[in-house]
Amino acid sequence: MSKDAAYQTAIDRATTALRSVDLALRCPALGLPEPVGHTLATRLFGMDICLDTTTFSLSRANDIRPVKAADTILFLHYLLAEVPLVPTGELIAFQEFPGGQFYLPSFAARTTAPLLQRFGNDLEGLRKNLSRFDWEPVPKGDLGARIHAYGNLHLTLLYHRGDEELPAAATVLFDAASKRILSAEDAAVLASRICIGLL
Repeated sequence: MSKDAAYQTAIDRATTALRSVDLALRCPALGLPEPVGHTLATRLFGMDICLDTTTFSLSRANDIRPVKAADTILFLHYLLAEVPLVPTGELIAFQEFPGGQFYLPSFAARTTAPLLQRFGNDLEGLRKNLSRFDWEPVPKGDLGARIHAYGNLHLTLLYHRGDEELPAAATVLFDAASKRILSAEDAAVLASRICIGLL
């Protein structure tokens, strides 16, 4: 099966499951606004987006371009979460997700490795590109950022400048509550989406 076909299958499955979900109740529990009419308007990876709650198609709010398939899958999977997501403030690493330890090398290759290769010690360049997302500073590392994904989901990036003895280093962390609703695969895709979006 091609990647496009796999994406479409995942979207179709999520769409079918969402038809039985009361979004007026589900959205507030996930940190999303209630739909108005047949439209859910919110933020997704720094973009204003609209979800048509009859077709479950996702588009940018200011034009008709559809949202990328991978982003759509992440958002639809989020809407399928049956438990509320209330951030705890406790941060965990990817390997603390079930199965995360096994995929850790692949996770690093898709997230922190490209950032370190692109920016090295260029913290100003990284800070400039953070403006592509909704984010707030975190007083950790040489540059710490709590980056909004969607709803109550955030990713925390801690970046450390290198020196003569140690190269630059980066760490991606999740709120501990994320483990209740994100699979390791979705957590990896979410983190990769943000890190690649910073390049």
